[in-house]
Amino acid sequence: MAATTSRVSTAAPTAPATPDTSAPAHPTAWLDLARVCAMFAVVVVHVYAPVVTTVHSEFGSASWWAANAIDSSMRWCVPVFIMISGALLLRPRTEALRRFFTKRFSRIGVPLALWTVVYLAWEVHRKGIGTEDAVRDVLSGAPSLHLYFLFVLAGLYVLTPFLRDLVQHTTTRRLWCFAALMTAIGMADQAISAFDGVGEPNAVTRFLPFVGYYVFGYLLVRTRPGRAGLWGAAAVFVLSVAATFAGAGLLGIADGGWGDASDYLYDYLSPTVLAMSGAAFLLLRAAGDRLFGATGTPRWIARLSGLSFGVFLVHVILLYTLRDVTGVPGGVLGMLAMTALHTVAVLAASLLVTAVFQRLPGLRATV
Repeated sequence: MAATTSRVSTAAPTAPATPDTSAPAHPTAWLDLARVCAMFAVVVVHVYAPVVTTVHSEFGSASWWAANAIDSSMRWCVPVFIMISGALLLRPRTEALRRFFTKRFSRIGVPLALWTVVYLAWEVHRKGIGTEDAVRDVLSGAPSLHLYFLFVLAGLYVLTPFLRDLVQHTTTRRLWCFAALMTAIGMADQAISAFDGVGEPNAVTRFLPFVGYYVFGYLLVRTRPGRAGLWGAAAVFVLSVAATFAGAGLLGIADGGWGDASDYLYDYLSPTVLAMSGAAFLLLRAAGDRLFGATGTPRWIARLSGLSFGVFLVHVILLYTLRDVTGVPGGVLGMLAMTALHTVAVLAASLLVTAVFQRLPGLRATV
């Protein structure tokens, strides 16, 4: 990924990676747009996941292929969220450790604790899980389908002050090499875990495979591809989506259904999703700069961006509750209509719940 990105850069500097003073210190116009798009993509992924994994479909059916096409095109969502954090937080600056940790962990500490309890209580109600299972889920760093992301963020925050020192005192070329190395280690770790079932992540280690994405966020936000580079990024995005879509299907056919190989190709550190995510980040930046670069973030985009964290936290419980009531039809047209309804309804309800929570002093800190 590093090599590909450096080809579309306007330069390959080797000077120390000091802050980019030619760019705005807080390029929030395009980052807000990227955050909103990633929020939407996360919801879409969770809407279609049970169809792809054959909970609500038969592998190889028209419904399955349609869901596979949609889900494959959205796999960049979590990596882009992580790269956004790296773009914002790794810029070298003077900040005391205590101040940094207090600020960051006050932002995710309360949501992590509260929503872990909420989702575990919900799982007790839905599935009847016991105390031992609940404790195991917490120790694994995945008390719910999506809350592992908060454990990933927590680990990345712990490293951030030290990564800032690395960013400030190493060359850009070496920083690319470091990001590529950490990504390769993460890819190997997740491949081994997926196929051999060993070295599974836990609450303490979940963040490690994503360090490369975090650093790439800092590097890519300073990469300004020209027109040819953006066309190249668009081609990489389309090809990687197509490879994920076709590869998941072909591997499933070879395995006789959805299995470890297909599931790995969907993983956020599979080769195709890695390429897709880097390309999506560059394309979202170009789109945001083109649309809002001169005028700044429109108020409605900024507002949606401010709601995105809360939407991420609450949408799963709303989606599963709605799906339990409506089910998912087996036919392709019925499936597409129902999943579209789920997407719109869950996004609207999640935005409303988050907006209400943000206005209530006792709940504001939870979203």
